[in-house]
Amino acid sequence: MPPRTIGAWELTAVIGRGGIGTVYRAQHRATGQPAAVKLLGPPPAVDPNAARRLAREYEALRDLDHPNVVRVFEAGVCEGYGYLAMELVEGLDLRSYLSLDLDLPGGDAVPWSEGTPSDGGAGAFGLEAWSGEPATDEHASGGGRATLLSGPDAIRAFAEVLEEPETDESSGEFCSRAREADPWESGPDDVPPVPPRLVERLNRPARMNRLAESLRQVCDALVYVHARGLVHRDLKPSNIMVDDERRVRLMDFGLVRSKDEGAGSGVSRRVVGTYRYMAPEQARGLPVDARADLYSLGVILYELLCGRPPFLTQPPGELAREILTRRPPPVASLNPGADPRLAAMAERLLRKDPAERFQSAAEVLQAVRAAERAAQAPGAGPDR
Repeated sequence: MPPRTIGAWELTAVIGRGGIGTVYRAQHRATGQPAAVKLLGPPPAVDPNAARRLAREYEALRDLDHPNVVRVFEAGVCEGYGYLAMELVEGLDLRSYLSLDLDLPGGDAVPWSEGTPSDGGAGAFGLEAWSGEPATDEHASGGGRATLLSGPDAIRAFAEVLEEPETDESSGEFCSRAREADPWESGPDDVPPVPPRLVERLNRPARMNRLAESLRQVCDALVYVHARGLVHRDLKPSNIMVDDERRVRLMDFGLVRSKDEGAGSGVSRRVVGTYRYMAPEQARGLPVDARADLYSLGVILYELLCGRPPFLTQPPGELAREILTRRPPPVASLNPGADPRLAAMAERLLRKDPAERFQSAAEVLQAVRAAERAAQAPGAGPDR
């Protein structure tokens, strides 16, 4: 079992477990400040790449200060455990926050769950199987020397002790084959629409208001992050939290990269991220810029409008082929009642060619605000 104290933090409860470690509720021993502490280790149970990503996440976030980006406090290695202490966000991930169950007749109350983990949560439409994310309850445990080393370099040294090269979770085995495929292969013509009873719930005015409000805050965060030369590379609903004041936080920067990193180097042959939300150029192992995050935002918006993501295939290789070669079904074919402005926005964000998407988060933000104004204009119909 891990120690009860990690650096200056006392661990008080498990918030959640994921593929790379365990997140604990904690409080600062001197000030009582609450925090979430992400814990890895001890060797040999921990993945060295997870440790390197923890260091990268801390380095990316320590200089960021934005109301829609999670704050970090400190990172290091204590008694054989790598750790990252960050802001504790009490709330729901974006998919759960926009669950159809929160818009049933009788009110729009949100059943806030204390200590909801940042890397999980119930699927909004029973789509947990489509998240494409690892799910495990395994918990690393063991002893360690009573040492405390602070900072990202300590975590990297911790990873090096494990004596594995720095590689990411997938090698892009499919990339060479996919590059030869027709980039505009037609998708299936018999995609069934969303059942009418679900269409009504998807398009409930209260839910659509929450969706637009959340989307606007995510865009605000991306404008800020991209302006600092960073690309998130793993944008998905479980990495977006909404607190009990409806304030969004962008989380989990473990795969973040500078937009200039690797530029001009050709195909990297290293594919990282979550396939379900990955841009085509990212799936090819190519260097990416902010427009890859915008594609991921398009997947999220499409999923929240239609009740399912653009592509449903499960095996990673087949899913990657669909991302690279197929057009997703039009939003209106699945949800005829969807806001046409948001539907057009999602479809433009999902263009295969980055040059055909919105070119910045600021452009998307403008489009979201225009959609909100149009929905509220006299004669626009119900609050859509």
